[in-house]
Amino acid sequence: MNSNTRLNIEKSEAQSHNGMVATKDKLASNIGVEILKLGGNAIDAGVAACLAVGVVEPESSGIGGGGYMVFQVENTGGVIGFPMKGPLQATPNMYELTGEPRVGNFGWPGVVNDENIHGYRSIAVPGCVAGLLEAHKRFGKLPLSEVVDPALNLARKGFYPEWFTLYKLGWLVDMLLRYPELGKTFMPNGVLPFGTPEAAFLLKQPDLADSLEIIKVQGHDGFYKGDIAKNIVSDVQKNDGILTLEDFEEYKPFYWESGLEFRYRDKTIRVPPFASAGITSAMTMKLLNHANITKMGHNSPKMLDTYIRAAKMSYADRFEYLADPNVADVPWEGLLSDTYSEERFEEILNNNHLEFKHGNPWKHQKITQTYNKLEGSAPSPDNGTTHLSIIDGDGNAVAITNTIMSGFGSGIIPKGTGIVMNNGMMWYDPVPGRVNSISPGKYPLNNMTPALVLNKDGVEMSLGATGGRRITNCVTSLLVNLIDFNMTPQNAIDAPRIDCSSPKITVDPRINSETINTLRAFGHEINILGNDYSQSRFGQLASPVVVTRQNSIFKGGVDTFHAAYAAGL
Repeated sequence: MNSNTRLNIEKSEAQSHNGMVATKDKLASNIGVEILKLGGNAIDAGVAACLAVGVVEPESSGIGGGGYMVFQVENTGGVIGFPMKGPLQATPNMYELTGEPRVGNFGWPGVVNDENIHGYRSIAVPGCVAGLLEAHKRFGKLPLSEVVDPALNLARKGFYPEWFTLYKLGWLVDMLLRYPELGKTFMPNGVLPFGTPEAAFLLKQPDLADSLEIIKVQGHDGFYKGDIAKNIVSDVQKNDGILTLEDFEEYKPFYWESGLEFRYRDKTIRVPPFASAGITSAMTMKLLNHANITKMGHNSPKMLDTYIRAAKMSYADRFEYLADPNVADVPWEGLLSDTYSEERFEEILNNNHLEFKHGNPWKHQKITQTYNKLEGSAPSPDNGTTHLSIIDGDGNAVAITNTIMSGFGSGIIPKGTGIVMNNGMMWYDPVPGRVNSISPGKYPLNNMTPALVLNKDGVEMSLGATGGRRITNCVTSLLVNLIDFNMTPQNAIDAPRIDCSSPKITVDPRINSETINTLRAFGHEINILGNDYSQSRFGQLASPVVVTRQNSIFKGGVDTFHAAYAAGL
């Protein structure tokens, strides 16, 4: 093959007339479809599929983590938030700093022994079970047992891992070797799983099945007030962790009617509010509302320059202001006000030196500060997240993002539970006195931004992505592709993208060299990913999922370079 030839690989787009399920694994997507066929709605299918993904992609998701569900059920819409929460015994100075200015995926200052990145002291309070069961209690149609059973059966009877899970297990072998319970679960007999047709590896998780059985029978309290919580806390505390039974007993999911809604063109977009990436995505899109993106042309130098400036402006405000609203004073209203958006867009037009500094949203805020102003938490420039999107035949919809943080989270499976625990403490700035520093019971700023797009006829799109800090730019790029350029889901996903979450702009190598040179001439620092996909879209850009509904036609698109799968009915 000519060295200048680039192979372009794409997945075919799923289409149907009665609903669509798209997740990061074929087994989970098929489970979602089966739940819909049983008479369940999008909530039932979303809960079942999310639990199933935690079984079949244990390195990325599971009931030991947390996330958000953006939903629409008949005339009721909003967001159920179940992010991970800091333990009550967490303190601002709980980690000893090494003096290194930046380490790890998030670029925080270094911590001795990486205690905030893996191990028992990296675990935050999980919210997944509370959130999923809250959604089911409010809006589910099927009995909880029917919704939990598919994941339980996968864990009990076993399944053959997809190629992507096998790849991730190999990539994370150091974690499997470091933590005995993790290794015993996913490296039986001390060898990595394999997937040859002649002798495929059947992965069973009996302890996890037992935990799911308790949840199936006892519901929320079975996880947060029963033996599961006791076993987790006992094992964590024996190993110098700080989780307590009180942490579990006090955990409650959020319910935000309508969530955070904003207008983009003629659409209403709904995302999670407060200390997620929803507001950052909203700020980016509100800035782009002032530009005629379509006229500029898809991935033209002018369009990409405008997008980069909007994204960078939004990130500057994100790291300066955003935090748990119960702990820090944040100008939420000002950040999302039309007047502030107009002011910041004027700065974009006049910003010839590409200095992306935070603005002053307090000028646009009706409510004045009540807390002391804290210094911003700006890390320097993750792998453990899943997303699924479902729209059922009646137009009910969910967009769910759930995470255990980086690959295999903390690496800890408390004995007897089978549950891979998160490393949510990595979300915090380990330096005391900043806006996203650690404090007891605080929710850290996170990167999740599942989204629904609504028009006058109801839900038109459900979308989201995985990929840590890269999620925000992925979701906003998808929205531009879908709305401004009227792309179908798979085309929107497969179109060349950029990411602005690091100092250098990460660029898909398929964007033409003339455009890249023009962006450099504008003053942008560019990092072109490798010409083969193993160095580019395969793990280097966020991994998206999109489902659309229009004129009774449902379409689903998923990341080509993942075992993700869309299925209709």
